[in-house]
Amino acid sequence: MLPIVALHGFTGQGADFDPLRAQLSPDTALTAPDLPGHGSRRHQRQLADYSLPAHLEIVSQAATAPQVTLLGYSMGGRLALHWALAHPERVHRLILVGASPGLATPAERDERRHGDATLADFIRTRGLDAFFKYWHNQTFFQPMLRLPKERLEPILARRAQNDPEGLALSLENVGTGTLPSLWPRLKEIRFPVDLVVGEHDVKFTRLALEMGAHLPKARHSVIEGAGHAVHLEKPGDLAMLLQ
Repeated sequence: MLPIVALHGFTGQGADFDPLRAQLSPDTALTAPDLPGHGSRRHQRQLADYSLPAHLEIVSQAATAPQVTLLGYSMGGRLALHWALAHPERVHRLILVGASPGLATPAERDERRHGDATLADFIRTRGLDAFFKYWHNQTFFQPMLRLPKERLEPILARRAQNDPEGLALSLENVGTGTLPSLWPRLKEIRFPVDLVVGEHDVKFTRLALEMGAHLPKARHSVIEGAGHAVHLEKPGDLAMLLQ
């Protein structure tokens, strides 16, 4: 199997893919870098570090093989799409987990930017505890929060290590409303794309079906019993799909 480069979602870090790595065959290499504002990069403060080109350079540094399987979850999926379109010859296969190409219209992006700016201010002023009470209240996170204690506690502990300013800067600079829409470019993609969603993630199930209509080589996979964070909730199922 080709090396895998995996990109985490907002509030996550590369270590989120450790459960998936443990389910893969020992000869499968999986690299999962931390993205700006998260994990080892949570204290970055230069705005240039949060630009789209800076994010894509991190992916390029992680993708050391001539071709890779590129996996992206949520925010990481949007970034994976941008990198894949910039380097189509480097992508053997793209796996998008609970991800979208962005928002289609300027009006939608303006509204989302306003919402993201409000949320960034909330994170800065109220702190992580208040933010996660709000963030984890979303319906599609409930299956993750019902994981056994020994699996859930490490996830929450990693999220608690985040820095409010790092998360706010990430939201403001690579949030869904800020990045350009890739809907018009989906038809350019000629490599296989797996659109993976949890059965309890209604929003992204709908988006995956819409994306599939624009992708020449798309496969839609629904993971039973999972919500938004399939890689954390059902790593074994995702490993089977990869292999």
